[in-house]
Formats: sequence, C-alpha cells, structure tokens
Amino acid sequence: MQLYLLRYGELGIKSRNIRRNFEDILIDNIERTFLKEKAEVFIERERGRFFAYVDKAYSHLFSRTFGLVSYSPAEETKASIEEMGALAKEWAKGLEGSFAVRARRIGDHPFTSPEAAAEVGSYVLNENPDLDVDLDEPDHTLYLEIRGGRAYVFSKVFEGPGGLPLSSQGKVAVWVDSEKDILAAWLMMKRGARTYVFHPKDSDIYKKLDVWDPNLRTFEYSSMEDALSSYLPKGVKGWVIGDTLNQVREVEHHLPIYRPLIGFTSSMIESNLEKIKKLENARY
Repeated sequence: MQLYLLRYGELGIKSRNIRRNFEDILIDNIERTFLKEKAEVFIERERGRFFAYVDKAYSHLFSRTFGLVSYSPAEETKASIEEMGALAKEWAKGLEGSFAVRARRIGDHPFTSPEAAAEVGSYVLNENPDLDVDLDEPDHTLYLEIRGGRAYVFSKVFEGPGGLPLSSQGKVAVWVDSEKDILAAWLMMKRGARTYVFHPKDSDIYKKLDVWDPNLRTFEYSSMEDALSSYLPKGVKGWVIGDTLNQVREVEHHLPIYRPLIGFTSSMIESNLEKIKKLENARY
C-alpha cells in the first residue's frame, strides 16, 4: 500500500475541540468513501495532516472528499540529510531540465529548512549534474516535509475539493433538475452541509452527486412544487435551488430558500462545473 499525505485547510484554524470533531467527521467520510468502493484505507493523524495508506488504484477518491485541500504520494524516512538525500537521488534519475527542493519543518533539527533544501539539492546534482537549479519556476520540484524524527519526501501534489467535511454543518434539501442545481448542491456540500436530494421522476442528472456523498439520500417527485410540499427529514434547515440573478423563481416555503449561485455569471458556472468534472474524473 502507498502512503499519502492528506492536507486540510480551514479546519486548522478552528479551536482544538471543534478541530478534533471535524477531523473525526473527515476521517469517517474518507473511510465511508473507500468502503463504498470496497477499498481499504488506514489513516493516522497529526496536527494539520493525515497519513493514509491505500492502494494506488483508489487514490483518486481523495479528490472527491470534501475537506481535503490536496494530497501527495510520499516516501517516509528518517529526518536526516543522508536519508532524505538517498531518496532524492532516486528521484533525480532520468530527469531533464530544472529542479528545486522545498523543505518545511516541525520540531527541532540540526538544520534549518533552507539548509535542508540546499543539502538535499546537492544530492540531486551529484546524481544528475545535467539538471539546472531554478528556485522560481522549476520543471520539477521535490518536497521535504520534516516532522520530528520523520521526514516525508514527495514530488506530486494533487488537488482536493477543499471546504469543510460533509455533514459538519447541518442538513439541507436540494431540488436537482439541471446542472445549475447540481452546482448549487455541490457548493453547499463543500460548506459541510448534508444534502437530501429531491429530483423529478424523469431525470437522472442527480446521479452526478453520487460520487460526492457515499450515503447520498434521494427522493423522487413529479415536480418541485410537490417536493416543496412534502415531508422533510428531521433537522433540515432549508431548501437549496440553482437560481441565478437573471432567473429567480418565486418559491414559498416556511424554511429559508438558499440560492448559492445568485451572484454567479455564466462563465463562473461553467468554470465551476469543469472543476467538479476534473475532480470526479481524476486518475493518478
């Protein structure tokens, strides 16, 4: 199994108790996502980082997990220049063009982060003297994440959706009958809301949300009006619809109506839909 460094964003600025609770929710979501695909995942955690062990064939599932900003396949070694340098030499074989080494540390070490980057960089040049050093726009970058007595060496950073863990911010109902509704639902999910999806009988576009929630709950109705008058699951805080400013439907309901796309232009909608497609189709 391959080790992956998982990074989250705004969870890190929460208070200790809230952060711990959100981390628990995020770990549970990751495990549920992998379980749905009948894949194993083992997760360890430190402040600001998760360390996950998974089969490479399923690593793309991290791109579909709200709360994760990015992830990287990494090699673990001792926090010594020699050990990191040995991995750097293997990485340098066959490379062409320019490179840079970036280092960050947590804990006490006999070197600074710039010193670690420079010394490990010398191992790269000894292995492949044809490479050029370019600290601004290198063709290749090697990263060193040094935590106490351990170091994690990696060269790839893959994007996650970011946001907050699914189900960390309450529940909403969403009417899904178009791509704009899909985007509205996705944005609420990214903010941590558990979404209950209501959809017309003759449409299956709602299935695009299935990869984003391992336990997606859906309800079939003849029309939005029928859905609005239906019984809602306990705890739902409001309705979500994909209206924009130039297309606002008159909707009456005793719960709030949320319109996440109200300020979006057509190009903003397209770019966000493309991002969603890129993340859900990611294969590394």
